[in-house]
Formats: sequence, C-alpha cells, structure tokens
Amino acid sequence: MRVNAVATVIRTDDNGNYISIGAYPCMWQETEAYETKKYGEERADTACIYIPNMEADIAKGDYITRDEIGTNIDVSDMLTVTSVNRRDYGSSDMRHIEVGAK
Repeated sequence: MRVNAVATVIRTDDNGNYISIGAYPCMWQETEAYETKKYGEERADTACIYIPNMEADIAKGDYITRDEIGTNIDVSDMLTVTSVNRRDYGSSDMRHIEVGAK
C-alpha cells in the first residue's frame, strides 16, 4: 500500500491526560469543509485513513492528526476517530486498518 502521511494517535488516560499511542505511516484522504447551521458555521472536516500496520492500536474516540507531535499535545485541531475497521483478509499486501475520523 502506498502511503502519503504519518498519522499520530492520541488517547485520553484514566486521569484525563493526553498520551501519544503511536505514529503510523498511512494513506490519508481528507475533505475540509464547513457546514452551515442555524447558529453559524461549524467545521465538518472528515478523513478516511488507511493504515497498513495491522498491529496499530486505534480505538473509536481516540484523536488523530496528520502530523507527528512531540510532548506538547493540543487536541483542538485534531480529528476524532469515529470508526475503525480491520480489513484482515486477502494477501498480506492487502491487509490494513480503515479509520474514519471527523
């Protein structure tokens, strides 16, 4: 699988602190948009992320960003993982994790 970015996964621990779970090479396809609501505009960005590493630790509710980050974590500009689908069938070259984020 071809990759075009690195996805960094952030999770909240039991104390409410943000911790970096890992950074994984991925194919990142993103749509940047705004949605008009009665009370104004709202960010409606979505991304479909394909990660060829089947060992990647990603769960619904995690935060994900296209950047590699250090110890200073700010989740305000990150997307929230809304779906995780493990595609573990076919040859080893086809296996991947499909992540939906908004």
